[in-house]
Order: sequence, then structure tokens, then C-alpha cells
Amino acid sequence: MTGQGTVMVSVLACDKCGAPMYPDMKRGGFCCLYCGNFRSFAATEEDFLPPVRFRHKPVEIVEGLLKLGHVAIEERAFAPPPEEARQDRLRPTLEKIRERDPAALEAIGDEASLTMSCPKCGKPLTSRLTDNIFTCPHCGQKFGSRDAVATGRFDTRLVIGKNRLGAYGTCLPFHLSREKAAKRLEALARRFPEDSDGLKHPAEGLAAAYVPISLADLCWKMKVRCERGVFEYYQECLDWAWPYSLAYDIYLLDEMAPWDYGELSVLKPAYLEGNVRLHVGENLGSWKARLPDWILWRKTPQRLRAAFGIERPEILWVSRTLREHKYALLLLPVYYLERRDGDRILRAMVNGQTGLAASLTIDGRGAETLRTVLPDGWPRLSAERTILSPPIPVRSVKSPFLHQRLPFGDALQAMPVRF
Repeated sequence: MTGQGTVMVSVLACDKCGAPMYPDMKRGGFCCLYCGNFRSFAATEEDFLPPVRFRHKPVEIVEGLLKLGHVAIEERAFAPPPEEARQDRLRPTLEKIRERDPAALEAIGDEASLTMSCPKCGKPLTSRLTDNIFTCPHCGQKFGSRDAVATGRFDTRLVIGKNRLGAYGTCLPFHLSREKAAKRLEALARRFPEDSDGLKHPAEGLAAAYVPISLADLCWKMKVRCERGVFEYYQECLDWAWPYSLAYDIYLLDEMAPWDYGELSVLKPAYLEGNVRLHVGENLGSWKARLPDWILWRKTPQRLRAAFGIERPEILWVSRTLREHKYALLLLPVYYLERRDGDRILRAMVNGQTGLAASLTIDGRGAETLRTVLPDGWPRLSAERTILSPPIPVRSVKSPFLHQRLPFGDALQAMPVRF
């Protein structure tokens, strides 16, 4: 072992068949994939945190009309993010993490390691001391710090953020290994060969991270002008991931939906495999309330083009509402890669739960190119998942806030259009 002190390790072997036991965050214990044996994780304070309480409120239907009182207050069309926010987004991700918590980043990057002979196969293996659970590369046997395995205690120096206590109790589990996430980016490069240079050797620099979000239902009504006229429409996104940190690209994170919240589990960092960046929510100030507007401002035009075939949508006004779920601060599993070539930025992200992958290229002029590739064999998702409804053209017909659903052509109203 390099470094100081003595590290006591436990062999994570099945006491029935001797096969390696795998940590399963969803089930809350170690599982044997060969004989099905199960051993629970140690009880920690995270077990006593209140579970997420979903608070969906379906749209009320009155006489066949949509009652949209929750989005009745018309507001001016929202403005794009200010220059300060735009510049902050373009900064290197690692630089932003270092600014938020340099001590945690230093602890995560600590290369101190232990070297031992695997008691199963006898071959030498080396693991970083910051890896809670590690694996023999020769025979697959798994090991962990004896103290961490027995107690579930975790070194909080490895948590990025200021408010570390009790802030990382709920998560979605990783289903993809780092190797499989790299293969998803390779598939993205094959699908879009014009961007493949930036995604060569994706395993190099690919970081696993738990990113904080607050879970909410986002609903909105907009009035839009296009080359064919003016119309109003209603749309909603249930179980929307409201970013709770700006360390990672919020637009790329938004592309990772859908998420399956039927798999919510208690996060016990002591049982995470490998080196995972664990973030807690940060104080975003006034920006937090504006993040939904910035994401709608960015994504609405492409959604309307895809839904209605219009070319030049212009948002005249918007009314939107957010309904946060209770105890809904949680962590999403992602793999993240960032590379820079002069003034060209490439960012890629993989949903660690489903395998959806996306890349975002930003050139020196600020032009952005988004690429996505769906997982091979889309996993079956539960009812409690991210759901984006189709945009519904509507027209107000009578009080109180009752709207008629219309075909797109019937919803259009003539209005002088200036382009």
C-alpha cells in the first residue's frame, strides 16, 4: 500500500456460493447474481429521511373543456439568460467544481492507493483509497473498506458542496458501468461521424456523478406567433428535473429525460462502486426561479417545429407554474465528459439509469449542435417517470379559465406578422 496507515478490507463474497456480491442501491444491500443471496446494507441516518411525496394535480375537465386557471396569469415573453449566466455556463466544468469546493475536489483526486494480493485468485490488485467498493480485475472478486461496509459511514470530505449533512439521502441508482457508458458515447460517435473526433477514446476523462435536482411538475401556456399566424397552446412536463446546481450544463442535463422515479432509493455513499462525484444542492439565488424559463426559452422553438411544422415561432407571452413535490431534493446518476479544442467545446452526458446519451458542441461563435442517441432496447419505465405531454392548441371560450382544444389549423388567428 502507498500512503500512510493500515487499511482493513472486507471480501464481498456470498456466504452461500462464494461468488462476488454486488451492491444494489435500489434494494439496499449486496446481491449475489448467481444464487440470489441478499445481505442488507448497514442502517444509517439516511434510512430515516422522509420519502418523496408526489403531488400531481391533473387538469380539470369541465363540460369537455380544459380548466387552465393555474396558468391564467399572462406574463411577458421571458428573456434569454443574461450574459453573466451564459458566460458561467461556458466555463470549464472542473473549474466550476473547484470553485465550489476545492477541498472536496482534492480529496476525490487523491491518488493514494493500496496494493494487495487477491485472496481468491492470488494475483496483485491496486485500488485508490477513495474507492469505497473495488474489484479484482483478474477474477472479479469485490472488496470494500471493513469499517465502511460494516457501518455505512462515508468520508464527507468527498461530497462536493457546503451543505453536506443529510443532503444526499435519495437517488436513482446507476445501472450502467463506466465501461458501458463509454460504449454509449462510441455509439453516438458512430451515429454522427461528423462529431466523432471529439468522442474518440470516451473512457478517458469520463466522470461518474450524482447531480442534485428538485422534482416538480412544470406546466405552461404560451401565445406564439409564426409565419402562419398566432395561436395559444398548453403543455406540461410531469416529474421534471429542476436543476439544483449549475456545475454541469443544465441544457445537456435536461436532455437526459426521461427518468424513472419508480426506482427511487436511499443513497448510501459508502456502498458506491468506484469514484463517483457526489454533489449537494447549492444556493442559486434568484437564478433558481429563472432556470425553468431559460430551459423553456431554449427548447420551445424546436418542440413547436417538431409538433406543428412551423419554421419561425416567436413567443409573445407565457404563463407557467411549478408544483414542487414534497421532500423532492434528490440525485440523478450521470456520466459526464468535457473536452476543449481551442475555442470549441464538446460536452457529452449519459443517463446512468437508462443509457440515453447526448453530446453538445459549442463553436467559437457560440453556435451549438446537439446530438442524441437512444439506448439499445429502451427500458420499461414505471408510471412515475418524466412525462412530456404533446403541445395542445387551445382557445379561451368562457369563464372561469375554460379552454377548448382545437386542431392546430383551427387555433391559428390572423395577425400582422413582422420578420
